[in-house]
Amino acid sequence: MADPKETPEEQETSTENAEESNHDPHYEPIVSLPEQDVKTLEEDEEELFKMRAKLYRFASENDPPEWKERGTGDVKLLKHKEKGTIRLLMRRDRTLKICANHNSESWNTSCLRQ
Repeated sequence: MADPKETPEEQETSTENAEESNHDPHYEPIVSLPEQDVKTLEEDEEELFKMRAKLYRFASENDPPEWKERGTGDVKLLKHKEKGTIRLLMRRDRTLKICANHNSESWNTSCLRQ
């Protein structure tokens, strides 16, 4: 709101300053990078199960030993289309880093086969 003591010239300059402060300049990038396809190696696998979970690890080096959180995200059971092997995969939510990846060689997978 304009101050009643301001002259019309001062009111014009104050509105110009407000417009300049809202101005968002656009800068062209110096280097242009081409888009690349990122492979997650999950393309050859079929999703059998998916569930949201938290992963913990047991820190026995602490005194007293305690459980520490390793990550939160989706846990998936993936079956390879050609080999038929099943693995457990968990990725963290925001970074999509792998925090658990276990093959099914030592598991009893008879209940998971279709």
